[in-house]
Amino acid sequence: MTAPRQLPLSRLGHLVPPLIDQAALVALMPLTDDFTWAAKAAWDIARIAARDGRRVALVDLCVEQPALHQIVGGTLASTEGIVDAFEYGVSLNKAAHEVMGVFFIPVGSDTAKAAELYAHPRWRKLQAGFRSEGALMLVFLPPTGLAQLSATPDGVMVLAPEGLPPGFATEVPLLGVVRDRWLPSGPRVSPPLLAAAEAEPPRRGGRLRIALAALFVTALAIGGWALLARARESAFIAPPPAPTPTSTTSTTLHPPPPPPRADTLAWTVQLAAYTSLDKALAHADRLAADAGVPSLVTPVPQSEHGGVWYRVVAGSYATRAAAGEARADLWHRGIAGEGIGDLLRAPYSFRAPDDASIDGLRRRGLPAVRWSNGVILVGAFEAPEQAAFTKAALQRAGVRANLLPRMGTP
Repeated sequence: MTAPRQLPLSRLGHLVPPLIDQAALVALMPLTDDFTWAAKAAWDIARIAARDGRRVALVDLCVEQPALHQIVGGTLASTEGIVDAFEYGVSLNKAAHEVMGVFFIPVGSDTAKAAELYAHPRWRKLQAGFRSEGALMLVFLPPTGLAQLSATPDGVMVLAPEGLPPGFATEVPLLGVVRDRWLPSGPRVSPPLLAAAEAEPPRRGGRLRIALAALFVTALAIGGWALLARARESAFIAPPPAPTPTSTTSTTLHPPPPPPRADTLAWTVQLAAYTSLDKALAHADRLAADAGVPSLVTPVPQSEHGGVWYRVVAGSYATRAAAGEARADLWHRGIAGEGIGDLLRAPYSFRAPDDASIDGLRRRGLPAVRWSNGVILVGAFEAPEQAAFTKAALQRAGVRANLLPRMGTP
């Protein structure tokens, strides 16, 4: 048996492109307990594949242990993904996020039907579509997923930092083994986003080799920044770094939000957004009265325009998966058009005083709604900071309301 091709991290940029040039579907299979290492290697391969302008999609199919979103961008953990596309009918265009030239599709919602996801016949259609367009789909999936995948990949790259285990075999053509280095000896080195070339031991003309290697590493760095500058990140914006306090006297300390409880109903479905508060409240009232779906209205100021959007969010659920099932039910019942509705984690809401009235609060421009348990709530917020605009409106109206987590029990 021919020894598998070794693909050390330091040389992926040269070794990977010819291996995937004619492929439409390639599996990236981790054989390691270090999923962070494997996810970084997979992200390197995807960026290298897209470096020359080829359309590349990277799909996280490690549904039981998602790791890619932490490397690509932590905020993508709470967005729709491949599970939502296959189980709930969300379009792949909506599930895909262009990040640094790669269309990344996270896992998305939790699922108990992993085997059905892998065996879905849609994979063969996607493979044919990518092939006809000259595009490439990379699927990051465990060995069980590769064995159950309905489509046969054009090849598999095994992500194994110390090499293949004894007796390893696969029916899919093995393109190579991505590992830390040529030999398994030496300490583990986690791959950077674009691995730099390892310096060879100096022999004759050693100084010249070192100088050339330094120039090569510099060229790679410049190329990496150029790639970053050209990328169109339509759905991923890295959060700004947290400010570093210069002194304890000049820094205002804010108490952290209360820790989440096990019965917190944090998830909801955003169905619409209006520039008119009256239209948003009318939509929420219709959902509650006609469909039996309690809904809230959240003011979100738009600093660039100076206006306010009023989000209409439906229901309150303990998990993202439960919210996804509720959204699918809204589609099935015709309450919302298929494909409409974003899953949103918004655990906080203002609770109005018990003696307040809906009409009185609404006359003062507050988006008050009677919730299913009889209390009056105002808005659903992703974080306490997002509630500042509504808090100021409550204060101007003379209403003393408390910002509390939405709970399943009193």
